[in-house]
Amino acid sequence: MSAIDIIIVVILGLGTYEGYRKGFLLGVLGLFGFVIAVILGLYFMAPMNDWLAENVTEFNLGFPIFGFIVVFVLTLLFIKIAGWILKQVMDMVLLGPLDAIVGALFGAVKAAFFISLFFWQASLFKLEMPKKWTKDSEMLYFIEPIAPAIVAAIEPFFPSIEESLKKLEEVVEKIKDATTD
Repeated sequence: MSAIDIIIVVILGLGTYEGYRKGFLLGVLGLFGFVIAVILGLYFMAPMNDWLAENVTEFNLGFPIFGFIVVFVLTLLFIKIAGWILKQVMDMVLLGPLDAIVGALFGAVKAAFFISLFFWQASLFKLEMPKKWTKDSEMLYFIEPIAPAIVAAIEPFFPSIEESLKKLEEVVEKIKDATTD
């Protein structure tokens, strides 16, 4: 087992514990909210970039990233408030240990998604892990394709995701070019 596998196991363990603590329903809402926040962040990244370009003159290379972060955070905040309201309603209904056990399983899946998303986004920014860290990994190759597969499954409902990812890659190239000049 490589060092990266140990890190993955620790993160999966923490995700399992967190899922057990929160329960299944809030875990689903949290993951759904995160996925929606990423999709909306990518979808509205270009319009936010255009708005920032018209209204702000400094740091124009970072507009797409800043636009993504603003939309992402606002979406997560809205979903967090909805989750809090749902939690208040759920406290009235006792779902018991089943919710916690299924929540633990879901927490592990959710942690795997986040790990996959991290590696996927890092690869979009051309940030690769050293080969000596990943070559002996037994878990990484099972984890990595999770986020791209979920986005590919959702993409028919949000056709501009691929276009937004291409724009993000263009921004990364511009930033790299600006830093090398």
